[in-house]
Amino acid sequence: MSDAAFEAFEPFVLGANEFLITSHVDPDGDAVGSSLGLRAALQDLGKTAEVVLESPLPEALAFLPGAETIRRPAEVTKQYGAAFLLDSSSADRAGQVLSRCLTPDARVAVIDHHWGNDGYGHVRLVNPEASATAELVYDLIELLRVPISPEIAECLYTGILSDTGGFRYANTSSRTLRVAARLVEHGARASRVAEALYATKTGPSLRILGLALASLEARSGGRIGAMTISLEMFEKAGAKPEDADGIVQYAKALAGARVGMLVQEVAKDEIRASLRSDGSVDVNQVASEFGGGGHRNAAGLRVRGGLGQVREDLIRALERAMNGASPSS
Repeated sequence: MSDAAFEAFEPFVLGANEFLITSHVDPDGDAVGSSLGLRAALQDLGKTAEVVLESPLPEALAFLPGAETIRRPAEVTKQYGAAFLLDSSSADRAGQVLSRCLTPDARVAVIDHHWGNDGYGHVRLVNPEASATAELVYDLIELLRVPISPEIAECLYTGILSDTGGFRYANTSSRTLRVAARLVEHGARASRVAEALYATKTGPSLRILGLALASLEARSGGRIGAMTISLEMFEKAGAKPEDADGIVQYAKALAGARVGMLVQEVAKDEIRASLRSDGSVDVNQVASEFGGGGHRNAAGLRVRGGLGQVREDLIRALERAMNGASPSS
């Protein structure tokens, strides 16, 4: 983090005693790990900090220290004058948290690593070169001279492991590995985190995986692996939308696919889609056409509409991106 950025963050942190921390809807390991790690660090500074998320906590992340304290917007009875927005390219990615839980004159600090960040926030640390927002939160904690406890270390390590796909993605740099190693030295349980993220599945999550795999299609001449989950499939599996987290990777794993796509009907006329790319297609740009966002190789979105129509609209948008056409063409 630059000296100028730190100079802005230090008075922001020292100038308030109570902070709200939030991140994007459908939170992943980076969103939750960064939020809980920052919360613990602020508490170690003698501050009060509360993590509030629009969406339910994924069950796979319930092992994180402090996860039981995360609240939903409807559970918050006060308004905060200072907040951190983490891992979100725009304020609306946090759902209703900021509009419901902040005072009109609240100041917001943004920490993010998305290329498409829209410039929101009074204090900003945005570095698309970072592997994860957790990597940037680590920098901030170090510069605030807060000792990194095992609890902080485990939360931040989870964020990095999640957003690098277990250190498999191209965003894994030598610095990423050095930071991860330091977090393990500070007490992060690497094997425990890997087990929770990649090797432990509930019955409903395995059943919905089976139904999703049965829906797998090769589209656009095999360039797109597409999977679909309907409300009826969720009901049959006894599963919730969060049980489908990570399934999109199987669509991307289809031999010859440049993009993997998972389209889910999470409520009547409400569709959630996840996109993964091999690097040759900018799925962040495609997701932004539908009001979503993310990274070049991984992005997501939520829209209103029918399951079949949204799936076909997304496939057409992906084909335009693969063929080098502009969104309006």
